[in-house]
Amino acid sequence: MKEQIKSLVKEKLSEKRIVLFGAGEIAEEFYQNYKDSLNISHCISNIRREWGEKTFLGVLDVKMFNKNEIGDKDYIVVCAPVGFNAIELQLRNEGFCVYENFVESQIASAILQNKKIALFYGRCVLRDIYKCLIQIPSFNEEYAPVWTRAARHQATVSNRILYYTKELCDLYVHTPKFIDHDSIYFLAPEELPEGCRSISVSNLVMFLYWPQINIKLDEYNACYLHPYNVKRDGDFYHSLYRHEDCNINRMIMEGKTTKEIVKCLSDEEYYSEKQVKKNKNFALKLIDIAEKNVDVTIADYLQENYQEIELYQNFSHPNKCVVWEYIRRLLSELGLPVDEVSKVEKEAPEHTHQGGDVPIYPSVAKHMGLKFINEGEKHEIMTGKGIVYMTFAEYVEHYAEYTKKAMDIFRMW
Repeated sequence: MKEQIKSLVKEKLSEKRIVLFGAGEIAEEFYQNYKDSLNISHCISNIRREWGEKTFLGVLDVKMFNKNEIGDKDYIVVCAPVGFNAIELQLRNEGFCVYENFVESQIASAILQNKKIALFYGRCVLRDIYKCLIQIPSFNEEYAPVWTRAARHQATVSNRILYYTKELCDLYVHTPKFIDHDSIYFLAPEELPEGCRSISVSNLVMFLYWPQINIKLDEYNACYLHPYNVKRDGDFYHSLYRHEDCNINRMIMEGKTTKEIVKCLSDEEYYSEKQVKKNKNFALKLIDIAEKNVDVTIADYLQENYQEIELYQNFSHPNKCVVWEYIRRLLSELGLPVDEVSKVEKEAPEHTHQGGDVPIYPSVAKHMGLKFINEGEKHEIMTGKGIVYMTFAEYVEHYAEYTKKAMDIFRMW
C-alpha cells in the first residue's frame, strides 16, 4: 500500500498541472523548491485579501477556490499545515479524494525526494530537534522529514497530516506517552506500516532551576489563578504566565507592594540551601524515572552540566545545547555520523524555539552553585511588544504588575 500511494502521488505531480492551495510561507517554500521541476499553475485561497493577478511572489495568480475551475488535468498541493484539517474536509466535501486529487505539501515533498520518510510527532522540543536535524547533511541524504504537532484527540479526527503520513513513513520519531500530557494521542505500533522503525525521544520539562513554578497549573486548568486571554488583557502580555510564580501571586494576595516583592525575592537567602537541594534532588529523580525505556535519553547530560551551562530557557523550552545533544544521540541511534553536528551547532541561533527566559532566583543560583549566573544579567522576556531585556528585579516587577492588572481585569470580566 505504501509504495502504491507513493507511486500514485509521484505520477500525479509529474503529469498534472499543479495548483497550490495556500499563498503563504509554506506555498512559497514549495514553489521555490519545485518551480523548475513541476508545472505549477496558480494558487487558490479561502482568504479574500490574497486574491489577485500575480499576487503570489509577483508571479502566480491567486484565485478563490472554485470546484468547477479544477479540472481533470489539475492536481492540488495543500500548503497550509495549520489549516490542513479544514481544507482537507472542504475538498472532500466537494468530491475530491486525497492522493487521487490532492496531497499535503510536506508529504508531496517527501515523496518527490525519493528518500525514506521520517515522521516527527510531538511538542516543542521534538519540533526543535526536527528543525535542527534537517540541517545535517548525512540525515538529509537518507531521510525526507515531516513534522506535525502532537494532537489531543484521535489522529483520524484532529491531525490529518499524522493520519496520512503514518501510512507512508519509514521512521517514526516521537515522545513517549509517560512524559507527555495524558490527553495526547499516540500511535499504536500496529498503526505504523510494516518495517517502519519507531524511536522515542524524551521531552523533559525541567523545574530544576525554578522551585517557584506550580507545574500542575496551566492555561487549560480552570483552577488557574488568573487565566491569560489576549482579547481581554490587551498588550500587557506574559507568555510564561501559564506556569505561575507561586511566590509572587501569594505575596500579592497578602497585600505586599511590588517593591516589597522584588526586595524579598532578590534576597540570596529567600530559599534556604535545604529547600534548593530538596527541589534539585526531586527534579533529577523525576528525570531518571521519566526516561525509563526511552530510546534517546538526555538525563545524564543534564545531571552533569546543570551547574556549568544554562540548559533551559524556562520550564519547558531548552537552550540549544540540549537540542543539539539530543540530535547527536538521535543520529547515533540511527547509525549516522555525528561529526557534522558541531559546525552546524556553532552557527545556529541560541534559541531554536524562542519561548522567553524565566530568570533564576538569586537564592537558587547561590545554593545550587550555578556558574553561568552573572550579577545584573539581562534576560530575554516575552511581552506583547516583543522581547524585552530585563534584570531579575525588573522581571519580578513586570510579573507582579501583570498579575495585579490581570486580577483587576479578571474581576471585571
